[in-house]
Amino acid sequence: MAEIVKRSNHLRTDIRKAYAKLSIAMTLIVLSVLALQISYYISLLIIGAMIIWIMMIMNHIEILKFGLQGEKESLDLLSKLPKSYKVLSDVHLVDGKKSSQIDFVIIGSNGLFIMESKHIIGEIKGREDDTYIQKIKTSRSGDKYYKRMYNPIKQISGHKKGMDIFLRKNGFNQKAFPVLYFSNDCILNIKSRYVKIINDPVLVIDYIKRYNEQGVYLAQDQQEKIANALKELD
Repeated sequence: MAEIVKRSNHLRTDIRKAYAKLSIAMTLIVLSVLALQISYYISLLIIGAMIIWIMMIMNHIEILKFGLQGEKESLDLLSKLPKSYKVLSDVHLVDGKKSSQIDFVIIGSNGLFIMESKHIIGEIKGREDDTYIQKIKTSRSGDKYYKRMYNPIKQISGHKKGMDIFLRKNGFNQKAFPVLYFSNDCILNIKSRYVKIINDPVLVIDYIKRYNEQGVYLAQDQQEKIANALKELD
């Protein structure tokens, strides 16, 4: 089993913040009800707006929980790597005005990998160079629903640049290898020349273990130093 060096997730913080907003909205509704005696119509308008806001917050919470569950499953998956690997989750890099929130960093003798985990149901369709791609869901009745999402290939490519800069600034002669993992039953109609895209959990482990690029080798002490440098970012 791989060594889990850093186990954290920003989605938990986002969920706590969303519940705090929900609490505020509920309080405002109570106050509006109490204020009905003062101004009936204004109070009704405020209550209506608060109800809409609450529904939006609750929907946001469900989306965050869905993503959190997906990232937990991905961490459980990566923990199945051999014990010689180190896994860090939710790594936040900042370089000036630019920042990267990387789901997972995996460090082994055969290199440093960054992995983004997408917990999506449906079909993903687009091209590598598109800024936005389509997420397509099909209902039980056969109706299709389309939604745009920021291209995860561009997202992880940005993360790779951030990680490469971080490694170089800290004196490590190493580059990150990007992996994009769709952790649910997802139909992929998107390809990349530079990012490894996988939607099979078995293939994730196999790809990382078997990855072999000429001239790439991280000694144990280098792995420890990189892991420690990333841990200090918190």
